[in-house]
Amino acid sequence: MYRKIHRLMRFIRIAIACVLVASFVLPLSTVLAQEILIQAPQPLSGQASYAENCAPCHGATGNGDGPSASGLSVPPTALADGDQIAARSFVELFDITKNGNMQRMMPPWGGRLTDQEIWDTVGYAWSLHTSREEVDQGQVIYEAQCASCHGPDGKGVASAGSPDLADFSITSQTSQAQWAQSLARGKGTMPAFADRLSDADQQAVLTYVRSLSFGGPLFRAALTAGTGVITGTVTNRSTGQPMPGLNVQLGIFDATTQLEIRTATTDAAGVYRFAELPTDTTLAYAARVEYPADVPYSSEFVSFEAGKTELDLPLPVFETTTDPAGIRVERVHYIVEFSGGAALVAELIVFSLDGDRAYIGDGNHVLRFSLPAGAQDLAVNEGELGGRFVQIDGGFVDRLTLPPGQNVRQVLFRYALPFVGTSLDLVRSLPYPAANVNALISDVGQAVSSSDLADQGKRTAESGAYYNLLATGIPANKEIRISMTGLPSATGGGVNMGSTSGPASTGSTGGLNKWVIAGLLALAAAAAALLVAMPILRAQGRQGLTSISQSYASDSDALIDALAELDLAYEAGEITEHAYRDQRLRLKARLRDHMRKETQG
Repeated sequence: MYRKIHRLMRFIRIAIACVLVASFVLPLSTVLAQEILIQAPQPLSGQASYAENCAPCHGATGNGDGPSASGLSVPPTALADGDQIAARSFVELFDITKNGNMQRMMPPWGGRLTDQEIWDTVGYAWSLHTSREEVDQGQVIYEAQCASCHGPDGKGVASAGSPDLADFSITSQTSQAQWAQSLARGKGTMPAFADRLSDADQQAVLTYVRSLSFGGPLFRAALTAGTGVITGTVTNRSTGQPMPGLNVQLGIFDATTQLEIRTATTDAAGVYRFAELPTDTTLAYAARVEYPADVPYSSEFVSFEAGKTELDLPLPVFETTTDPAGIRVERVHYIVEFSGGAALVAELIVFSLDGDRAYIGDGNHVLRFSLPAGAQDLAVNEGELGGRFVQIDGGFVDRLTLPPGQNVRQVLFRYALPFVGTSLDLVRSLPYPAANVNALISDVGQAVSSSDLADQGKRTAESGAYYNLLATGIPANKEIRISMTGLPSATGGGVNMGSTSGPASTGSTGGLNKWVIAGLLALAAAAAALLVAMPILRAQGRQGLTSISQSYASDSDALIDALAELDLAYEAGEITEHAYRDQRLRLKARLRDHMRKETQG
C-alpha cells in the first residue's frame, strides 16, 4: 500500500539519500561523463557514508531491502548479490555514483561527496557481496596458485610479464566478471583454471586479488588490547550521591556496528574503569547502566583523539516516580504531504520532564500518543511495534522510562490518512501541554485553515511551497483542527485506499520516510524560530558539534531532531562543512545499533 508515491522523491533533501549504485541494467556510455581521478578506495572509511547515504534503500547489508526501498519506482540494486556487483568495473561504479543515472532513480553524488569519499563508499558497497572468510580462503589459493607469477603482493614478477594487480589505476578498469572469464579460460601466458579450481575457489581468489589494490582492508581486524582507559562516575542526580556496586556495560562501535560489549562494576565511590581499550580514532564508545533494574541510562558517544589514551565518561541515574505531572511537550511538528487520495503525515514530538526523578509510567506505558480515525500504516521511530512501542486502540504507547531534563525524548511517527473527495480535516491532540506547535502542509493547490494555529504564510523548500501554521501554549488534551479543501482527488493516484475507518495498520508510508522528514524538519525548525524561546535555538547557544551530539546522546531516538539542528547550524554558517559532515555521519551511523538495543530494552 502506498508503494508508488513518486512525487515525494523529487524533494528528498539528500537526493533520495539511498541509492549508491542504482542499476546495472542500462549500459554505461563508452565515454565517461568526465575524466576520473583514480584513487584507491578505503572500504572501512566508506562505511559511515554508506550507512547514511545508501543503506536506507540498499539495506544495511546490501540486500536492497532498506526502509526507503518500497517508495522507489525502481528496485534498488542488491549490492550483496555477487553477480550484480561483478558486472561493473570500479571506474563505472564511481561514474554512476558521482554523476548519477536519473533514468534509474540514481542522483548524482558529486556535489555532496568528495571523489575520495565516493571511492571509499563504492569500496564499502562492493565489500557487501563477500566476507572475511571468503577473502581469507582466496588468499590461501592465491599463495598456492598465483603468487609465483603475480608476486606475493600482486605487483607481478618481471620474468613472468604479469600485470601489477596492486595498482588500482589498472585494476579499476576491469570488472570482476571480466576477470572471472580470464581466469577460467586463461589469457596469454596464464593457463585456464576452470578445471583446476571450483567456481567458489575462483570467486574467492579473485575477491582477494581485488583487495590487493585497495588503499585499506576490506574488513576490520579483530579488536586487540590497547592502551586506552575509560573511567566514569555513576551519580544519582536525584540524591547527589555516587552509586557503588552497579554493573556498567561499555559498547564498542565502528561506524555502523556494535563490535563488542565489556562489563565492569562501580567501586565504593561509584567509579567504573575499563582498561586496555583500542585507541583507534574510528571507534566510538558508549557506557550503559540500569538503575533500578530495567531502567536504562546511556552516556554520550566518545572517541579517542589521536595521541590520547584516557577518556572520562560520567553516567547519571535517577530515582523514579509514577507522577506524570512534570511531563511537558517542548514542540510538536506536523508534516503533511499528499498522494492519490491520502495524506501522508509525520509527527515529531519533543518532550521534557520537570523535577529530578525519572518517570516510569503506570506499568503499562510511559507516554501516550493518539492517532486520527482511519490512520493506516503506522511506523514509529523506524522501529518495530511490539517492543518499546505498543499499539493500542486509538494510538500507541512508549514504554521507555523518561529521564528528567529538557528535550530528553523525541518520538517520530508516520501514518497515512486516506480521505474521500477533495477535503480533509486533520484533528490532533496530546495528553500533555505543548509549548510550541508547528505544521507544514504541502501546497498542492488546496486551501488550508485552522482556528487553533496561526497562519504564517507559505515557506519554500526544495520541493516547493508549504503552508506554515504556528501556535504556542497549547493546553493538554486541546483539540487542534486543520481543515484542507480543494485537495486533488484520488483518481488515477495509484493508491490502494483500503479501509478508511479501521485502526492503523503497521507498515510503510511509502515515500514519506525519515530522509524526507529530516529535510523538512530544518524548515519547520526555522519556522518555529519565530516562537518565543525556540528550544532548538535555545539561549545556551551552540558550543560546537560535540555539545549537540552530547545533548542527544542519552536518547538515541533524538537522531532526526539532532540532524535538523545540525542542518540549521550549518545553513547559518555556524559550523564548517567538514565538521558538519563528520558529525552528521556520527549521529546517523554510530547510533544505529544503539537505537535497536534501546528499543528492545
